[in-house]
Amino acid sequence: MQYPIGRTDIMLPVDKDSGPLSPKHGPGPGKAWRGLPFLTYLPLLVLALWGISTPSASAESGFYLSGELGANFASGLDMTGTSNDRASVCDEFINPMFATVTQTPGYENYNCTGPDRGIGNFWKNGFDSAQGILAGAALGYDIRGKDPGRGWGRFRFELEYFFRNTEYDQTSPIPGATGVQDDKLAQEIRTAIDRIGNVTAHNLFTNLYIDFPNSSRYTPYLGIGLGVGYTDMDYASVWSRNPDVTAIATGGGLPNVDEIRRNLAGSTSTALAEISDTLFGYQALFGLDYDLTESISFGVKGRWVNFDSFGGDNFAWDPLRSHVPNLRKDLSEPVWGWLTTGDLRMFGVSLTMKYHF
Repeated sequence: MQYPIGRTDIMLPVDKDSGPLSPKHGPGPGKAWRGLPFLTYLPLLVLALWGISTPSASAESGFYLSGELGANFASGLDMTGTSNDRASVCDEFINPMFATVTQTPGYENYNCTGPDRGIGNFWKNGFDSAQGILAGAALGYDIRGKDPGRGWGRFRFELEYFFRNTEYDQTSPIPGATGVQDDKLAQEIRTAIDRIGNVTAHNLFTNLYIDFPNSSRYTPYLGIGLGVGYTDMDYASVWSRNPDVTAIATGGGLPNVDEIRRNLAGSTSTALAEISDTLFGYQALFGLDYDLTESISFGVKGRWVNFDSFGGDNFAWDPLRSHVPNLRKDLSEPVWGWLTTGDLRMFGVSLTMKYHF
């Protein structure tokens, strides 16, 4: 693939589902629902049909099947990005004389050829809270079904799967950086943005509940759970320089400064990636069930979930400064980026249906 040096057209990466990744483009009608796994709403249908056809079933075994559908409300994201990039004057596509840069006064400390490239290079960004759908299914065992008395009869255990899709769909300017990224922001960078699209997760939890039975049909409950979330994040990034050569400050004092500035003017680095990570988490649960029959109950359920910090796969800027994502023409120094966030937190609320066997 050929990349023209000094291109001046700045395009945000394009997402095949939602169009250009810009603040004006959301996920599109129904996108979140199209991403909802069939597994999550199949139990709701099964429960409904089973409940209709089995009005007099008894809840003697203690086992139950539940389904839920609702919404999630996720906290804001604090993101840190880093890369193994070098200074632009160390990029062979930009500066063919990169190997002699440190011989020029003022550039003695530039790491153009040494190891440990990228150390100390990072940028920070932040994104507001967001919301989306939540759906799940669970298989549980209710000790109350076997021991209706006090003590252990108030507890039940559950293996739960739930899916969540949080539609951040936000573009945020990069406010600051350190190292190589700071030099770029302080000089001629005209656009520097990050974008987070959807954050989706398939989660498996084991839960322990305590019920508070009483003489009414209503049963409040509390619960805790431990689990794991297989999480994906849609990410995009754009760094672009001013197309006006006279606005480029990089390379001052180097013998081929004019060549460097011509190559940098209007250059663009873009990234578009789905980044994945496996996160451990815990949750607190609470809710209220209404016993429609001995075997069917409906209810409302709330949860607060905390997952570890997200730090998934690396990604490439392609193009990087309007050329292949590498610092050398022999492709010996590929450039990658990494993201990390703080803990991922969310609150969920959903309607539930349970069938007790």
